Amino acid sequence: MKKLVTAFAACALAGLVNAQVESVNIVGYQTVTLKQGFNMLACNFDGVGGADGMTLDELVPGTTPGLTGASLAGGADNILVFDAATQNYTIYYLYYATKGTTTYNNKWVLNSVTPAGVTLKSGDAFWINVKNTTDLPATFVGQVPAEASKTLTLKQGFNMIGGQFSADWDPNSLGTDFWAANGTGAPLAGGADNILVYDAATQNYTIYYLYYATKGTTTYNNQWVLNSVTPAPANFVKMGVGVWYSKKAAGDIEVPITRPYSL
Repeated sequence: MKKLVTAFAACALAGLVNAQVESVNIVGYQTVTLKQGFNMLACNFDGVGGADGMTLDELVPGTTPGLTGASLAGGADNILVFDAATQNYTIYYLYYATKGTTTYNNKWVLNSVTPAGVTLKSGDAFWINVKNTTDLPATFVGQVPAEASKTLTLKQGFNMIGGQFSADWDPNSLGTDFWAANGTGAPLAGGADNILVYDAATQNYTIYYLYYATKGTTTYNNQWVLNSVTPAPANFVKMGVGVWYSKKAAGDIEVPITRPYSL
């Protein structure tokens, strides 16, 4: 039987992302701190009750205190969803009007008469661009994924991704054999697959890359590193945080990810 976590306020902790899994077969939550400007977030939940993903209104309720709605996108908070197949964004915004069309007040829309039709699944990531100058705590709710494993599809170019499960993820956990067969490694970041982790506080990236060298330092061959002598930290893809995966080679790769927690 599914159990809804109700003690949100008691467990909303300070910091960029905090998450907690309460019990078997549960609906869980994560509390994030939204900064002014761009925040790259990830959906790490399935839809409640077995729904196929979550709408933007379910994932980021427009009634969350501190969010900014407006009748036009330029005056409102925006959510940008990236399509790896086309390498383009679709921009949604939080709608609010005091006259004219008010049907979609406090909802995410494509325009004043078209609600956001996008559904995000666990592992999908997105930008939210926040107007408010004050940090905003926001609690997102969803069903904790229970599958034994999931598959992440990566396309050539940029992929905006998050962990597939309600937990942090370590790409190095897949092992060197997997990345040797499926990734592009190089001695320097410019020639390799990259994972870019965005920091909303500084509005800057940390870039990790898949290392491979035939001479010199080879200790970290086919592993994710910060540089040739510094491996990436464990579990560097954090729950609730989206990242860019920049893939060099043509064609798709299927990345198997095993559920990292027991149910």
